[in-house]
Amino acid sequence: MNTDLSFLTVVADGPDDYVIGNGETFVHVPAVAAAVVSALDGTRTVAQARERVRAERGVDVDVAAFVGGLADAGLTTRPERRPNVWDRIRPRQVAWFFSRPADVVLVLLTGCAVAAAVAEPRVRPGVSSLVWPGSLSFTLAFAAGSWALVLLHELGHVAAARSLGVRAELSLGTRLQFLVVQTRITGVWGVPRRARYRAHLAGMRVDWVLICGSACVLYVTESAPARLVMVICLAQVVWQFLFFMRTDVYYVFANATGNKNLMADAQAYLRGRGGGARRSVRVYAWFVVVGRVLGLAFFALYTVPITVAVVRRAMGELASGALWEPVAALVVIAAGWVLYLVILVRRFLGWVRNSS
Repeated sequence: MNTDLSFLTVVADGPDDYVIGNGETFVHVPAVAAAVVSALDGTRTVAQARERVRAERGVDVDVAAFVGGLADAGLTTRPERRPNVWDRIRPRQVAWFFSRPADVVLVLLTGCAVAAAVAEPRVRPGVSSLVWPGSLSFTLAFAAGSWALVLLHELGHVAAARSLGVRAELSLGTRLQFLVVQTRITGVWGVPRRARYRAHLAGMRVDWVLICGSACVLYVTESAPARLVMVICLAQVVWQFLFFMRTDVYYVFANATGNKNLMADAQAYLRGRGGGARRSVRVYAWFVVVGRVLGLAFFALYTVPITVAVVRRAMGELASGALWEPVAALVVIAAGWVLYLVILVRRFLGWVRNSS
């Protein structure tokens, strides 16, 4: 009986390194294995595919055992996935955002934003100019704006994935003690290595458009919402460079260096079980160590100053006779910190259990 694996994607990923997958599960194989998959296109039996590969490659491959291994990995059948709302997006509907003309517009927008920041110092971001009078309205706007802009960032990844014909899924998750929205785009392994950068960098592309647009607005007129958008998006871009976690820049670095399991390899190296690790793994491993400190620095230079500024504003409002609005603002701030600390403690307890 003929074996049909034509639904699997086969992508060259480096010298004698190919990625094959069914859109959900992917494995890395040598070139001869990729040749076997290509031969099993539904027109040949396993024995015929073995003969073809032997004739073309001069290597006798146990194709039956190889197919059995693929079956164990779940790669001999198409994945059964329930449709989601993002599946309705067609590649041509979002590909324009990543086109050459869009790149030109982004470069021009960046030039305008830089010129605005140089010509008018008040355009530049700062905590003192960020927090406006009315602690409750600012607190709610900051909380809602942060989540809305995180969602826009992730929708950038969704758009990039769909422009490449890749399935995307949104969910909530954690990065260390931080609660985050994340996009699952496993199928990006099924596109050429260079094309993956689009999916990995798309969120920061959205952030940068909003940053530059806000700077241009602030040059023309003072706008509290524009300043809020600029500061939050700048923080999101900086956050991505804390790639001791699996941030966008982590995936860019892993893709650029060709490390398929960068995080796991780095952790194994730090535990003394990564003898002979690649240079990129050794470099990244030490960044994982230093990155913990950088994560605390991000927290101290962004989250804490804004919290302190709003608390001071609320306390000033209480001193001037206002009651329910500053109290409500303090309650919202306290709730956010409680959520943060609960996640932090749970992560720490999980780490202790795994270490024991």
